[in-house]
Amino acid sequence: MNEDEVERRFRELTAGMSAADLLDLAGALASRRIAAVTHPPRPELRHPRREVVAVFRVRADIEGAKPPIWRRLDLRSTITLDTLHDVLQAAFRWTDSHLHRFALGGGVWDRDSQLFLCPFDVDDPDSDEEGVPEREVRLDEVMTEPGDVLRYVYDYGDAWQVTLRLEKVMSTDADATNGPVPIALCVDGRRAAPPEDSRGLDAEALSSLQPDPDHFEATGVNAALTDVRFRMREAGVLPEVIATIDRLRYAAAYLPDPDSDPHHSPTPDTDTLPTDPLIEAAAHALAAPESPVDPAERAASLRTWAWFLQRADGDGIPLTAAGYLKPTDVAEVSQILPTSDAWLTTSTREIDHSFFLHFREALVRQGFLRKVKGRLLLTRIGASARKTPDRVWQALVDRWRGVVAGTHVVNARPGSTDAAYLRDATVCVLLAVAAGERFRASWGDKEPGGLDHAARWLGTLGWRVEGEPVQGRDLYALPIRVVLENLWDGVRDRADEGEMSDTARRFAREVLRHTPSSE
Repeated sequence: MNEDEVERRFRELTAGMSAADLLDLAGALASRRIAAVTHPPRPELRHPRREVVAVFRVRADIEGAKPPIWRRLDLRSTITLDTLHDVLQAAFRWTDSHLHRFALGGGVWDRDSQLFLCPFDVDDPDSDEEGVPEREVRLDEVMTEPGDVLRYVYDYGDAWQVTLRLEKVMSTDADATNGPVPIALCVDGRRAAPPEDSRGLDAEALSSLQPDPDHFEATGVNAALTDVRFRMREAGVLPEVIATIDRLRYAAAYLPDPDSDPHHSPTPDTDTLPTDPLIEAAAHALAAPESPVDPAERAASLRTWAWFLQRADGDGIPLTAAGYLKPTDVAEVSQILPTSDAWLTTSTREIDHSFFLHFREALVRQGFLRKVKGRLLLTRIGASARKTPDRVWQALVDRWRGVVAGTHVVNARPGSTDAAYLRDATVCVLLAVAAGERFRASWGDKEPGGLDHAARWLGTLGWRVEGEPVQGRDLYALPIRVVLENLWDGVRDRADEGEMSDTARRFAREVLRHTPSSE
Protein backbone atom coordinates (compact mmCIF):
# COMPACT_ATOMS: atom_id res chain seq x y z
CA MET A 1 0.00 0.00 0.00
CA ASN A 2 1.55 3.32 -1.12
CA GLU A 3 1.40 6.65 0.71
CA ASP A 4 -1.58 7.97 -1.29
CA GLU A 5 -3.59 4.82 -0.55
CA VAL A 6 -2.77 5.08 3.17
CA GLU A 7 -3.91 8.72 3.21
CA ARG A 8 -7.15 7.84 1.38
CA ARG A 9 -7.96 5.03 3.79
CA PHE A 10 -7.20 7.26 6.79
CA ARG A 11 -9.59 9.95 5.49
CA GLU A 12 -12.32 7.33 5.04
CA LEU A 13 -11.86 5.98 8.57
CA THR A 14 -11.82 9.42 10.21
CA ALA A 15 -14.62 10.98 8.14
CA GLY A 16 -17.38 12.21 10.44
CA MET A 17 -15.23 12.19 13.56
CA SER A 18 -15.59 15.15 15.87
CA ALA A 19 -12.62 17.27 16.90
CA ALA A 20 -12.65 15.57 20.32
CA ASP A 21 -12.59 12.13 18.68
CA LEU A 22 -9.66 13.15 16.49
CA LEU A 23 -7.75 14.43 19.52
CA ASP A 24 -8.37 11.13 21.33
CA LEU A 25 -7.16 9.20 18.29
CA ALA A 26 -4.01 11.31 18.04
CA GLY A 27 -3.32 10.78 21.73
CA ALA A 28 -3.75 7.02 21.41
CA LEU A 29 -1.42 6.85 18.40
CA ALA A 30 1.18 8.94 20.22
CA SER A 31 0.95 6.73 23.31
CA ARG A 32 1.50 3.61 21.23
CA ARG A 33 4.50 5.18 19.54
CA ILE A 34 6.00 6.21 22.88
CA ALA A 35 5.34 2.75 24.32
CA ALA A 36 7.05 1.15 21.33
CA VAL A 37 10.14 3.27 22.03
CA THR A 38 10.19 2.99 25.84
CA HIS A 39 9.03 -0.65 26.01
CA PRO A 40 10.14 -2.35 22.82
CA PRO A 41 9.23 -6.02 22.42
CA ARG A 42 11.74 -8.43 23.86
CA PRO A 43 14.10 -10.07 21.34
CA GLU A 44 13.83 -13.65 20.15
CA LEU A 45 17.27 -15.14 20.85
CA ARG A 46 16.69 -18.89 20.87
CA HIS A 47 18.63 -21.23 18.59
CA PRO A 48 17.32 -24.23 16.65
CA ARG A 49 17.36 -27.44 18.67
CA ARG A 50 20.25 -29.84 18.14
CA GLU A 51 19.54 -32.91 16.04
CA VAL A 52 21.85 -35.08 18.16
CA VAL A 53 21.69 -35.28 21.96
CA ALA A 54 24.84 -34.03 23.70
CA VAL A 55 26.08 -33.50 27.23
CA PHE A 56 26.68 -29.86 28.17
CA ARG A 57 29.23 -29.15 30.89
CA VAL A 58 27.98 -26.00 32.59
CA ARG A 59 29.40 -23.99 35.46
CA ALA A 60 26.79 -22.25 37.63
CA ASP A 61 28.08 -19.35 39.78
CA ILE A 62 26.12 -17.39 42.35
CA GLU A 63 26.79 -13.79 41.37
CA GLY A 64 28.52 -11.60 43.89
CA ALA A 65 29.50 -14.47 46.21
CA LYS A 66 32.90 -13.88 47.89
CA PRO A 67 34.54 -16.37 48.18
CA PRO A 68 32.96 -17.84 45.03
CA ILE A 69 30.11 -20.37 45.31
CA TRP A 70 29.68 -22.50 42.22
CA ARG A 71 28.70 -25.90 40.81
CA ARG A 72 29.91 -27.70 37.71
CA LEU A 73 27.15 -29.78 36.12
CA ASP A 74 26.92 -32.19 33.21
CA LEU A 75 23.49 -31.63 31.69
CA ARG A 76 21.68 -33.47 28.95
CA SER A 77 21.16 -30.98 26.10
CA THR A 78 17.49 -31.91 25.65
CA ILE A 79 16.24 -31.04 29.14
CA THR A 80 13.73 -28.21 29.39
CA LEU A 81 14.31 -25.15 31.54
CA ASP A 82 11.77 -26.20 34.15
CA THR A 83 13.88 -29.33 34.65
CA LEU A 84 17.03 -27.19 34.77
CA HIS A 85 15.37 -25.17 37.53
CA ASP A 86 14.88 -28.40 39.51
CA VAL A 87 18.52 -29.32 38.94
CA LEU A 88 19.72 -25.94 40.21
CA GLN A 89 17.51 -26.24 43.28
CA ALA A 90 19.16 -29.59 44.05
CA ALA A 91 22.65 -28.28 43.24
CA PHE A 92 22.38 -25.37 45.69
CA ARG A 93 20.22 -27.27 48.21
CA TRP A 94 17.32 -24.83 47.95
CA THR A 95 13.71 -25.90 48.47
CA ASP A 96 11.83 -24.30 45.54
CA SER A 97 9.90 -22.07 47.94
CA HIS A 98 10.06 -18.90 45.80
CA LEU A 99 9.60 -17.66 42.24
CA HIS A 100 12.31 -17.83 39.60
CA ARG A 101 13.04 -17.09 35.96
CA PHE A 102 15.72 -17.48 33.29
CA ALA A 103 17.06 -14.83 30.92
CA LEU A 104 19.04 -14.97 27.68
CA GLY A 105 21.06 -12.11 26.20
CA GLY A 106 21.27 -10.09 29.41
CA GLY A 107 20.27 -9.97 33.05
CA VAL A 108 16.95 -11.20 34.38
CA TRP A 109 15.77 -7.61 34.95
CA ASP A 110 17.11 -6.16 31.66
CA ARG A 111 14.61 -4.99 29.04
CA ASP A 112 16.75 -6.24 26.15
CA SER A 113 16.97 -9.85 27.33
CA GLN A 114 14.60 -12.69 26.47
CA LEU A 115 12.77 -14.07 29.51
CA PHE A 116 11.69 -17.63 30.26
CA LEU A 117 9.07 -17.63 32.97
CA CYS A 118 8.07 -19.98 35.77
CA PRO A 119 4.43 -21.21 35.80
CA PHE A 120 3.28 -18.62 38.35
CA ASP A 121 4.53 -15.70 36.26
CA VAL A 122 2.97 -17.23 33.14
CA ASP A 123 -0.43 -17.58 34.80
CA ASP A 124 -0.38 -14.33 36.81
CA PRO A 125 -3.12 -12.11 35.32
CA ASP A 126 -1.50 -8.99 36.81
CA SER A 127 1.90 -9.63 35.25
CA ASP A 128 2.87 -7.64 32.18
CA GLU A 129 6.13 -9.50 31.64
CA GLU A 130 6.73 -10.78 28.11
CA GLY A 131 8.28 -14.21 28.24
CA VAL A 132 8.15 -17.79 27.06
CA PRO A 133 7.03 -20.52 29.49
CA GLU A 134 10.18 -22.27 30.65
CA ARG A 135 8.66 -25.72 30.14
CA GLU A 136 8.55 -25.05 26.38
CA VAL A 137 12.27 -24.27 26.02
CA ARG A 138 15.11 -26.78 25.82
CA LEU A 139 18.63 -26.18 27.08
CA ASP A 140 20.08 -26.57 23.59
CA GLU A 141 17.91 -23.64 22.43
CA VAL A 142 19.63 -21.22 24.83
CA MET A 143 23.16 -22.65 24.77
CA THR A 144 25.04 -23.98 21.76
CA GLU A 145 28.78 -23.17 21.97
CA PRO A 146 31.33 -22.94 24.82
CA GLY A 147 31.14 -19.48 26.35
CA ASP A 148 27.37 -19.13 25.95
CA VAL A 149 25.68 -17.70 29.04
CA LEU A 150 22.22 -18.17 30.55
CA ARG A 151 21.10 -16.29 33.66
CA TYR A 152 18.79 -17.44 36.43
CA VAL A 153 17.29 -15.76 39.47
CA TYR A 154 15.72 -17.51 42.43
CA ASP A 155 13.63 -15.70 45.06
CA TYR A 156 12.75 -12.23 43.79
CA GLY A 157 13.20 -10.88 47.33
CA ASP A 158 16.63 -12.31 48.17
CA ALA A 159 17.41 -12.28 44.42
CA TRP A 160 19.99 -15.05 44.29
CA GLN A 161 21.28 -14.57 40.74
CA VAL A 162 23.13 -17.41 39.07
CA THR A 163 25.21 -17.23 35.89
CA LEU A 164 25.36 -20.45 33.89
CA ARG A 165 28.23 -20.66 31.41
CA LEU A 166 28.64 -23.47 28.88
CA GLU A 167 32.18 -24.81 29.20
CA LYS A 168 32.15 -27.87 26.98
CA VAL A 169 29.92 -29.83 24.58
CA MET A 170 30.48 -33.58 24.86
CA SER A 171 29.27 -36.54 22.85
CA THR A 172 26.97 -39.12 24.45
CA ASP A 173 28.68 -42.02 22.61
CA ALA A 174 30.77 -42.96 25.63
CA ASP A 175 27.60 -43.51 27.68
CA ALA A 176 25.75 -45.55 25.06
CA THR A 177 26.66 -48.89 26.70
CA ASN A 178 25.62 -47.66 30.14
CA GLY A 179 22.03 -46.83 29.27
CA PRO A 180 20.37 -43.42 28.81
CA VAL A 181 22.37 -40.31 29.59
CA PRO A 182 21.26 -38.98 32.99
CA ILE A 183 19.46 -35.66 33.16
CA ALA A 184 22.19 -34.12 35.27
CA LEU A 185 25.33 -34.97 37.19
CA CYS A 186 27.29 -32.73 39.56
CA VAL A 187 31.00 -33.16 38.90
CA ASP A 188 32.49 -30.39 41.05
CA GLY A 189 31.74 -27.32 43.10
CA ARG A 190 32.87 -25.03 45.89
CA ARG A 191 31.35 -23.93 49.20
CA ALA A 192 27.89 -24.39 50.66
CA ALA A 193 25.12 -22.32 49.12
CA PRO A 194 23.34 -19.64 51.17
CA PRO A 195 20.25 -21.08 52.89
CA GLU A 196 16.69 -20.08 52.01
CA ASP A 197 15.64 -16.56 53.12
CA SER A 198 19.12 -15.78 54.46
CA ARG A 199 19.96 -12.56 52.64
CA GLY A 200 20.17 -9.72 55.14
CA LEU A 201 20.90 -11.93 58.14
CA ASP A 202 23.79 -10.92 60.34
CA ALA A 203 26.87 -13.15 60.72
CA GLU A 204 25.68 -14.73 63.95
CA ALA A 205 22.29 -15.71 62.57
CA LEU A 206 23.84 -16.96 59.34
CA SER A 207 26.40 -19.10 61.18
CA SER A 208 23.60 -20.89 63.02
CA LEU A 209 22.04 -21.80 59.66
CA GLN A 210 25.29 -22.49 57.86
CA PRO A 211 27.77 -23.87 60.43
CA ASP A 212 30.33 -24.87 57.78
CA PRO A 213 30.19 -22.52 54.78
CA ASP A 214 33.23 -24.22 53.23
CA HIS A 215 31.51 -27.61 53.07
CA PHE A 216 30.55 -29.06 49.69
CA GLU A 217 30.13 -32.64 48.50
CA ALA A 218 29.05 -33.53 44.99
CA THR A 219 27.74 -36.86 46.28
CA GLY A 220 25.00 -35.08 48.22
CA VAL A 221 23.88 -33.18 45.14
CA ASN A 222 23.92 -36.32 43.01
CA ALA A 223 21.85 -38.16 45.60
CA ALA A 224 19.25 -35.39 45.33
CA LEU A 225 19.37 -35.67 41.51
CA THR A 226 18.22 -39.30 41.77
CA ASP A 227 14.96 -38.26 43.45
CA VAL A 228 11.87 -39.76 41.84
CA ARG A 229 10.69 -36.34 40.65
CA PHE A 230 13.53 -36.31 38.07
CA ARG A 231 12.54 -39.77 36.88
CA MET A 232 8.94 -38.57 36.60
CA ARG A 233 10.13 -35.84 34.27
CA GLU A 234 11.98 -38.50 32.28
CA ALA A 235 8.76 -40.50 31.99
CA GLY A 236 6.87 -37.46 30.70
CA VAL A 237 4.64 -36.90 33.74
CA LEU A 238 2.64 -33.70 33.34
CA PRO A 239 4.22 -30.72 35.15
CA GLU A 240 0.87 -30.04 36.84
CA VAL A 241 0.92 -33.56 38.27
CA ILE A 242 4.51 -33.29 39.48
CA ALA A 243 3.60 -30.00 41.17
CA THR A 244 0.67 -31.68 42.95
CA ILE A 245 2.84 -34.61 44.05
CA ASP A 246 5.48 -32.16 45.29
CA ARG A 247 2.91 -30.34 47.40
CA LEU A 248 1.69 -33.61 48.89
CA ARG A 249 5.21 -34.97 49.49
CA TYR A 250 6.47 -31.81 51.13
CA ALA A 251 3.35 -31.01 53.14
CA ALA A 252 4.34 -33.33 56.00
CA ALA A 253 7.71 -31.60 56.30
CA TYR A 254 5.96 -28.38 57.28
CA LEU A 255 3.74 -29.93 59.95
CA PRO A 256 4.96 -28.62 63.33
CA ASP A 257 6.25 -30.99 65.97
CA PRO A 258 3.56 -31.18 68.71
CA ASP A 259 6.28 -30.65 71.33
CA SER A 260 7.81 -27.64 69.61
CA ASP A 261 7.03 -23.96 69.82
CA PRO A 262 3.62 -23.55 68.10
CA HIS A 263 4.72 -20.21 66.68
CA HIS A 264 7.83 -21.70 65.09
CA SER A 265 7.58 -22.38 61.38
CA PRO A 266 9.68 -25.48 60.63
CA THR A 267 12.14 -25.63 57.78
CA PRO A 268 12.08 -29.00 56.03
CA ASP A 269 15.15 -31.19 55.71
CA THR A 270 14.82 -32.20 52.06
CA ASP A 271 17.05 -35.24 52.61
CA THR A 272 14.72 -36.80 55.21
CA LEU A 273 11.26 -35.60 54.25
CA PRO A 274 8.45 -37.39 56.05
CA THR A 275 6.01 -38.31 53.33
CA ASP A 276 2.99 -40.42 52.47
CA PRO A 277 3.89 -43.98 51.36
CA LEU A 278 1.01 -44.01 48.88
CA ILE A 279 2.17 -40.76 47.27
CA GLU A 280 5.64 -42.28 47.00
CA ALA A 281 4.09 -45.37 45.40
CA ALA A 282 2.20 -43.19 42.92
CA ALA A 283 5.33 -41.22 42.02
CA HIS A 284 7.38 -44.39 41.48
CA ALA A 285 4.57 -45.97 39.43
CA LEU A 286 4.47 -42.93 37.16
CA ALA A 287 8.27 -42.92 36.81
CA ALA A 288 8.51 -46.61 35.92
CA PRO A 289 8.39 -47.87 32.31
CA GLU A 290 5.17 -49.60 31.29
CA SER A 291 4.92 -53.27 30.43
CA PRO A 292 3.86 -54.06 26.85
CA VAL A 293 0.17 -53.57 26.05
CA ASP A 294 -2.01 -56.64 25.56
CA PRO A 295 -4.23 -55.55 22.61
CA ALA A 296 -6.85 -58.22 23.35
CA GLU A 297 -7.09 -57.17 27.01
CA ARG A 298 -7.44 -53.50 26.08
CA ALA A 299 -10.11 -54.26 23.49
CA ALA A 300 -12.05 -56.38 25.99
CA SER A 301 -11.95 -53.56 28.53
CA LEU A 302 -13.39 -51.16 25.94
CA ARG A 303 -16.24 -53.37 24.71
CA THR A 304 -19.00 -51.14 26.02
CA TRP A 305 -17.52 -48.00 24.46
CA ALA A 306 -17.15 -49.89 21.18
CA TRP A 307 -20.76 -51.13 21.37
CA PHE A 308 -22.18 -47.61 21.68
CA LEU A 309 -19.93 -46.17 18.96
CA GLN A 310 -20.69 -48.98 16.52
CA ARG A 311 -24.40 -48.86 17.32
CA ALA A 312 -24.49 -45.07 16.80
CA ASP A 313 -22.92 -45.27 13.35
CA GLY A 314 -25.19 -44.19 10.54
CA ASP A 315 -28.63 -43.14 11.78
CA GLY A 316 -27.65 -43.22 15.46
CA ILE A 317 -29.21 -44.90 18.48
CA PRO A 318 -32.95 -44.17 18.84
CA LEU A 319 -34.21 -43.18 22.29
CA THR A 320 -37.65 -43.54 23.81
CA ALA A 321 -40.06 -40.59 23.92
CA ALA A 322 -38.85 -39.96 27.48
CA GLY A 323 -35.22 -39.82 26.29
CA TYR A 324 -33.96 -43.21 27.51
CA LEU A 325 -32.36 -46.19 25.78
CA LYS A 326 -34.86 -48.62 24.34
CA PRO A 327 -35.43 -51.85 26.31
CA THR A 328 -33.80 -54.02 23.65
CA ASP A 329 -30.61 -51.96 23.84
CA VAL A 330 -30.67 -52.00 27.65
CA ALA A 331 -30.94 -55.79 27.60
CA GLU A 332 -27.97 -56.04 25.21
CA VAL A 333 -25.77 -53.54 27.07
CA SER A 334 -26.46 -55.25 30.40
CA GLN A 335 -24.49 -58.26 29.15
CA ILE A 336 -21.27 -56.30 28.65
CA LEU A 337 -21.29 -53.14 30.83
CA PRO A 338 -18.77 -53.83 33.65
CA THR A 339 -20.81 -51.90 36.24
CA SER A 340 -24.08 -53.46 35.12
CA ASP A 341 -26.56 -53.85 37.97
CA ALA A 342 -28.92 -56.05 35.96
CA TRP A 343 -28.67 -58.68 38.67
CA LEU A 344 -30.73 -56.35 40.89
CA THR A 345 -33.80 -56.46 38.66
CA THR A 346 -35.13 -58.06 35.49
CA SER A 347 -36.30 -54.64 34.27
CA THR A 348 -35.10 -53.52 30.88
CA ARG A 349 -35.94 -49.86 31.44
CA GLU A 350 -32.84 -47.66 31.54
CA ILE A 351 -34.35 -45.52 34.30
CA ASP A 352 -34.18 -48.58 36.58
CA HIS A 353 -30.41 -48.98 35.98
CA SER A 354 -28.47 -45.96 37.20
CA PHE A 355 -25.10 -47.27 35.98
CA PHE A 356 -26.42 -47.62 32.41
CA LEU A 357 -27.65 -44.05 32.52
CA HIS A 358 -24.38 -42.74 34.02
CA PHE A 359 -22.30 -44.48 31.36
CA ARG A 360 -24.45 -43.28 28.48
CA GLU A 361 -24.45 -39.69 29.77
CA ALA A 362 -20.66 -39.89 30.20
CA LEU A 363 -20.28 -40.73 26.52
CA VAL A 364 -22.08 -37.48 25.72
CA ARG A 365 -20.12 -35.40 28.25
CA GLN A 366 -16.83 -36.79 27.01
CA GLY A 367 -17.60 -35.85 23.43
CA PHE A 368 -18.18 -39.27 21.82
CA LEU A 369 -21.94 -38.88 21.23
CA ARG A 370 -24.43 -36.05 20.91
CA LYS A 371 -28.17 -36.11 21.44
CA VAL A 372 -30.15 -34.79 18.46
CA LYS A 373 -33.92 -35.13 17.96
CA GLY A 374 -34.33 -38.24 20.06
CA ARG A 375 -31.22 -40.02 18.78
CA LEU A 376 -27.63 -40.48 19.90
CA LEU A 377 -25.35 -39.57 17.00
CA LEU A 378 -21.58 -39.84 16.63
CA THR A 379 -19.49 -36.74 17.08
CA ARG A 380 -16.33 -36.21 15.05
CA ILE A 381 -14.33 -37.66 17.95
CA GLY A 382 -16.71 -40.60 18.24
CA ALA A 383 -16.60 -41.31 14.50
CA SER A 384 -12.81 -41.44 14.58
CA ALA A 385 -12.69 -43.49 17.79
CA ARG A 386 -15.19 -46.01 16.40
CA LYS A 387 -12.63 -47.43 13.98
CA THR A 388 -10.35 -49.25 16.45
CA PRO A 389 -10.07 -49.89 20.21
CA ASP A 390 -6.75 -47.97 20.21
CA ARG A 391 -8.54 -44.87 18.95
CA VAL A 392 -11.19 -45.20 21.66
CA TRP A 393 -8.41 -45.47 24.21
CA GLN A 394 -6.49 -42.47 22.90
CA ALA A 395 -9.64 -40.33 22.77
CA LEU A 396 -10.36 -41.16 26.42
CA VAL A 397 -6.76 -40.47 27.46
CA ASP A 398 -6.67 -37.15 25.60
CA ARG A 399 -9.96 -36.03 27.14
CA TRP A 400 -8.95 -36.76 30.72
CA ARG A 401 -5.40 -35.54 30.23
CA GLY A 402 -6.99 -32.24 29.28
CA VAL A 403 -8.89 -32.25 32.57
CA VAL A 404 -5.68 -32.89 34.51
CA ALA A 405 -3.79 -30.17 32.59
CA GLY A 406 -6.67 -27.72 33.03
CA THR A 407 -7.45 -27.34 29.32
CA HIS A 408 -10.76 -29.21 29.58
CA VAL A 409 -13.45 -28.88 32.24
CA VAL A 410 -16.04 -31.44 33.36
CA ASN A 411 -19.31 -30.55 35.07
CA ALA A 412 -18.27 -27.01 35.97
CA ARG A 413 -17.81 -23.52 34.59
CA PRO A 414 -14.27 -22.75 33.34
CA GLY A 415 -12.34 -20.73 35.89
CA SER A 416 -14.73 -21.51 38.72
CA THR A 417 -13.84 -22.93 42.11
CA ASP A 418 -15.83 -26.04 41.21
CA ALA A 419 -13.66 -26.56 38.13
CA ALA A 420 -10.47 -26.26 40.19
CA TYR A 421 -11.83 -28.66 42.81
CA LEU A 422 -12.91 -31.23 40.21
CA ARG A 423 -9.50 -31.02 38.57
CA ASP A 424 -7.64 -31.60 41.85
CA ALA A 425 -10.07 -34.34 42.90
CA THR A 426 -9.59 -36.10 39.55
CA VAL A 427 -5.80 -35.93 39.90
CA CYS A 428 -5.90 -37.29 43.46
CA VAL A 429 -8.14 -40.20 42.48
CA LEU A 430 -5.97 -41.04 39.47
CA LEU A 431 -2.86 -40.94 41.68
CA ALA A 432 -4.46 -43.36 44.15
CA VAL A 433 -5.43 -45.76 41.36
CA ALA A 434 -1.99 -45.46 39.72
CA ALA A 435 -0.43 -46.35 43.08
CA GLY A 436 -2.46 -49.57 43.30
CA GLU A 437 -5.35 -48.56 45.56
CA ARG A 438 -8.93 -49.74 45.12
CA PHE A 439 -11.58 -47.25 44.04
CA ARG A 440 -13.69 -47.33 47.18
CA ALA A 441 -14.39 -45.38 50.35
CA SER A 442 -14.56 -46.77 53.87
CA TRP A 443 -17.82 -46.73 55.76
CA GLY A 444 -17.74 -47.05 59.52
CA ASP A 445 -14.76 -49.09 60.73
CA LYS A 446 -13.70 -50.49 57.35
CA GLU A 447 -10.12 -50.16 56.12
CA PRO A 448 -9.57 -46.84 54.26
CA GLY A 449 -9.72 -47.17 50.48
CA GLY A 450 -8.33 -45.19 47.58
CA LEU A 451 -11.05 -42.56 47.78
CA ASP A 452 -10.25 -41.97 51.46
CA HIS A 453 -6.60 -41.38 50.60
CA ALA A 454 -7.61 -39.06 47.74
CA ALA A 455 -9.93 -37.17 50.12
CA ARG A 456 -7.11 -36.72 52.64
CA TRP A 457 -4.84 -35.39 49.88
CA LEU A 458 -7.54 -32.92 48.86
CA GLY A 459 -7.63 -31.69 52.45
CA THR A 460 -3.84 -31.23 52.31
CA LEU A 461 -4.34 -29.16 49.16
CA GLY A 462 -6.76 -26.95 51.09
CA TRP A 463 -10.15 -28.20 49.89
CA ARG A 464 -13.28 -28.55 52.04
CA VAL A 465 -16.84 -29.66 51.25
CA GLU A 466 -19.37 -27.27 52.77
CA GLY A 467 -16.76 -26.27 55.33
CA GLU A 468 -16.08 -29.84 56.40
CA PRO A 469 -13.10 -32.11 55.61
CA VAL A 470 -13.46 -34.01 52.34
CA GLN A 471 -14.59 -37.61 52.86
CA GLY A 472 -13.92 -40.53 50.55
CA ARG A 473 -17.64 -40.99 49.93
CA ASP A 474 -17.78 -37.37 48.65
CA LEU A 475 -15.66 -38.46 45.69
CA TYR A 476 -17.75 -41.39 44.50
CA ALA A 477 -19.82 -39.18 42.18
CA LEU A 478 -16.75 -37.92 40.28
CA PRO A 479 -17.07 -38.40 36.50
CA ILE A 480 -13.71 -40.20 36.40
CA ARG A 481 -15.34 -43.09 38.29
CA VAL A 482 -17.41 -44.00 35.22
CA VAL A 483 -14.26 -44.45 33.16
CA LEU A 484 -12.13 -46.25 35.73
CA GLU A 485 -14.75 -48.75 36.92
CA ASN A 486 -15.84 -49.59 33.39
CA LEU A 487 -12.34 -50.41 32.14
CA TRP A 488 -12.94 -54.05 32.96
CA ASP A 489 -13.14 -57.30 31.01
CA GLY A 490 -16.81 -58.30 31.23
CA VAL A 491 -19.46 -57.68 33.87
CA ARG A 492 -18.16 -57.28 37.41
CA ASP A 493 -19.11 -59.67 40.19
CA ARG A 494 -20.41 -58.17 43.42
CA ALA A 495 -17.06 -59.05 45.03
CA ASP A 496 -15.28 -56.85 42.45
CA GLU A 497 -16.74 -53.62 43.83
CA GLY A 498 -14.09 -50.93 43.86
CA GLU A 499 -11.38 -53.13 42.34
CA MET A 500 -9.34 -51.68 39.51
CA SER A 501 -8.15 -53.64 36.50
CA ASP A 502 -4.57 -53.47 35.24
CA THR A 503 -6.01 -51.64 32.22
CA ALA A 504 -7.58 -49.01 34.49
CA ARG A 505 -4.30 -48.52 36.34
CA ARG A 506 -2.45 -48.13 33.04
CA PHE A 507 -5.09 -45.63 31.96
CA ALA A 508 -4.56 -43.59 35.16
CA ARG A 509 -0.80 -43.52 34.64
CA GLU A 510 -1.09 -42.62 30.97
CA VAL A 511 -3.50 -39.75 31.63
CA LEU A 512 -1.03 -38.30 34.14
CA ARG A 513 1.78 -38.24 31.57
CA HIS A 514 2.43 -36.16 28.46
CA THR A 515 2.79 -39.37 26.50
CA PRO A 516 2.92 -43.07 27.36
CA SER A 517 6.15 -44.17 29.03
CA SER A 518 7.49 -47.06 26.92
CA GLU A 519 5.15 -49.59 25.35
